[in-house]
Amino acid sequence: MKKFKFKLQKLLEIREAIEKEVKNELARLVSFQNMERTKQQELNDNIERMRLKFQERMRKGDYSINEGIYFEKFVDLSYRAIDAAEKRIMQMEPEVDAVRQKLINVSKERKVVEKMKERKLKEYNYELNREIAKENDDLNQKIYLRKKMEVRYE
Repeated sequence: MKKFKFKLQKLLEIREAIEKEVKNELARLVSFQNMERTKQQELNDNIERMRLKFQERMRKGDYSINEGIYFEKFVDLSYRAIDAAEKRIMQMEPEVDAVRQKLINVSKERKVVEKMKERKLKEYNYELNREIAKENDDLNQKIYLRKKMEVRYE
């Protein structure tokens, strides 16, 4: 019997490649969102660290009005940057959701072809086993007939 060959193998490979591209696109978008979240966290950490320093200096009485003004400007700018990052994250959400949906659809399409391949392979193996069993039966029958003939001639 011929070696198993799936006629739609190229289609399966194309669908796998498309799925890989969509996964990479999703990873890129999520990575960008994660970078924005990391920036937000760093800014929040910087605000807290500067607040603690400023409070310590206030407690010691070792600060100036200008330092207070700079601190307030720093906090204000940091919160604006945090808000801007949040807006960028939110603006990306529809695109991320669309890519996720696209990935779901592409995965379904690939799985359909994979199931077809599995079914065809199962059919091939069934036919192969039938053919092997038939050959074994024929061989056993020949051996039996030979032995029977040998017994007759003895």
